[in-house]
Amino acid sequence: MEINPRFPAWIYLTAGAGQNQPAALVRMALGEKVEPYTAYDSGKLFIRYAWDLITDVSEFQRFSAFGELTQQSNPS
Repeated sequence: MEINPRFPAWIYLTAGAGQNQPAALVRMALGEKVEPYTAYDSGKLFIRYAWDLITDVSEFQRFSAFGELTQQSNPS
């Protein structure tokens, strides 16, 4: 297990734990007053995953150009 406390690493977890730090950062950048967070939800977990997929380039082209995914049957 890795815990990476650097900002903005794992930044989405802060919102999931009840402290929307990305929104607070934007408000601070705009010069707005931001109250300190005093509570959070414990027991939250953030998982980043990757999925390798081998497919035909025409499928990727259709997805990237038109946003369409098609399901093709696999010959037995």
